[in-house]
Amino acid sequence: MITEQAVVTRCDGRRVEIRLQRDSACGRCELSQGCGTGAIGRLLGHRSKPLVLESERQLKPGDSLVVGMPESAVVRASLSVYGLPLAGMIAAGLPAALYDLADAWVAIAAFTGLFAGVKLASRLARRLEYDRLTPHIVEVRLNPKS
Repeated sequence: MITEQAVVTRCDGRRVEIRLQRDSACGRCELSQGCGTGAIGRLLGHRSKPLVLESERQLKPGDSLVVGMPESAVVRASLSVYGLPLAGMIAAGLPAALYDLADAWVAIAAFTGLFAGVKLASRLARRLEYDRLTPHIVEVRLNPKS
């Protein structure tokens, strides 16, 4: 299970809006030292979009949560989003290259296969079980101020 820390920002009945707490990989980002990842983070900003979950628990703004997703769901989604377009590009471009077609035709065939893979991945993404790809609340740490 892949887990992340989160804080409740708003509650509306069963719907809970949370904001994930970002941690840097090594802690040097806060010190303005180190790698290019910190520089990219400073350039793009450390913005995070709120995430809305449904919960049976009575939560209040400020409560700390641990949310998680199964690794299998992440792997399956990654394979469909990245693997299918790549497989389509190879499946269309390789035969064109093996038949000694001009480079332009090989490129056209490869991009056509890539486009077909992207379309197939988007159709499969709509059919995927959203419950498996939605984070679930694993642990609740109530706000000590309340």
